[in-house]
Amino acid sequence: MKTNPDESALLTRGGRPTLRDLLDHLEFSPTRGSITLNGARMLMSRATFGSDLRDQLVRRYSEHEAMVLMLRLGYLSGREDAEFILQSWPELDPGDAFTAGTRLHMVTGTVRVETISNDFDFDTDRFSGDFLWHDSVEASEYHRRHGRALQPVCWMQTGYAAGYASPFFRKLVLFKETSCSAMSHKACRVVGKTVDQWGRDDPFVQLFLNEVLPTGGDHVANARINRRSGKGADAPDLDDLIIAPVRARLDLVLQGRVPALITGPAGAGRRAAARWLHKCRFRHGNFTITHAGSPEVGERLAALRKSGGQPYASDAFLTISGIENLSTDRQWALLDLITGQGGQQPMIVAISDMAADRLVAEAGLLPELAYALQVMPITLPPLKDRSADLGPLSRAILASAPSLRDAPKAQLTDAACDRIARLDLPGNLPHLRGLLQRAALLAADPKCIDAADIDAALALDPPRSAPSQHSDIWDALAPGFENGSLTLDGLNATLMQKAMAQTENNVAAAARLLGLTRPQLAYRLGQSERE
Repeated sequence: MKTNPDESALLTRGGRPTLRDLLDHLEFSPTRGSITLNGARMLMSRATFGSDLRDQLVRRYSEHEAMVLMLRLGYLSGREDAEFILQSWPELDPGDAFTAGTRLHMVTGTVRVETISNDFDFDTDRFSGDFLWHDSVEASEYHRRHGRALQPVCWMQTGYAAGYASPFFRKLVLFKETSCSAMSHKACRVVGKTVDQWGRDDPFVQLFLNEVLPTGGDHVANARINRRSGKGADAPDLDDLIIAPVRARLDLVLQGRVPALITGPAGAGRRAAARWLHKCRFRHGNFTITHAGSPEVGERLAALRKSGGQPYASDAFLTISGIENLSTDRQWALLDLITGQGGQQPMIVAISDMAADRLVAEAGLLPELAYALQVMPITLPPLKDRSADLGPLSRAILASAPSLRDAPKAQLTDAACDRIARLDLPGNLPHLRGLLQRAALLAADPKCIDAADIDAALALDPPRSAPSQHSDIWDALAPGFENGSLTLDGLNATLMQKAMAQTENNVAAAARLLGLTRPQLAYRLGQSERE
């Protein structure tokens, strides 16, 4: 490749990969008709392509929609380039990997970047940057085609900068173009900060969070690198690992913006799945779960119906646990909210211990509501069915837990992971978390948990009690039957009354307490009243 001799010094300036490194890994294969950069397929196209795309999007949709789409395409491209750099140069210093985005912009012919200031700290998630973009392809082509612009036009490059920078931090990084050569300024100028520094109420931040960022789990925390270890690998996110078996269905729920019914055994990760949906839908705001028997459910339902959902408010998200315990009047209110006409509907997530097919037959859930919630049913498996995931889950749990014994966070050996993979863990995630914390406390080396430490922690597990045979019940009741003071009908009536009192007259809950279906108990209660 020819370069201007006067500019050759620029090829080796800056951290690795330098422009020279990138050019050395650029290969054109005439036999295959392909261009690759370190094995990744590239494409050479005319600079007018971007302008043609912009014009067609504006003509077909609107300027606002065109801007959103171009920002999104740029963001995705920048994120992929960040991952490409980290994978292609795995031993790279994180700071060099971070600044390599400016050199990629140059080698692709997009723009020449001049750094005015670039202040960042990965450990504290601090970033502020100020850059000049010279000879921006977006700005020059816009100016050539349309003349002087009235506002900045480098949409795709602005999105690219956000997509490239964000994976290095636990907070989204956004760039604003404060001046643009398409507006007859000498150069384009962009300023970058985290969303917290810009402020959540900033209009551009709101635009990016609610319209530009793709759905389906594209949260910045999912892609951040593990800076503390000094390696360019993605740090595992605990919720991402927990919901892995049902990730595809959760993605469909997000894309369709339909209600979700999340079932599975206690501790399998139902709360994590609901929290993940909230994080991906809103990316900010508090996540809460409300129990079906709580008075707060009625208040939340009334507030959502009154507000009409408010599609981009974090309050337009309602997670109800124990959906089988929801009273009939609130079931109707929830159904009206889900099926209401007009406006953006709030997102409803229902959680239940019961399998989906039992909610109507045994719990008495309204069939209409059950079908509305089961557009894309999600069932999380118990940990005993996820032996291959137990090692990564354990490491992520330890990484997200606070340090114990005033020592650095403990690391699991491969032998410890193998031992954990063979465990039953009937208590699922809470059981695993408690076991790991106990092992960390018992470990001879506070920084390292081995298989022997796992065994020592298991030895302190409370013994599982054998199922009670209730052999003493007959001994207690037999005298009453013998002297005629007790009858089977009377005993049944007493049991039903006590169960109803304990569950505050919730027929479905009382039926589960007695081991009956709701219709069975309702029939027996009605029969008892007639007698």
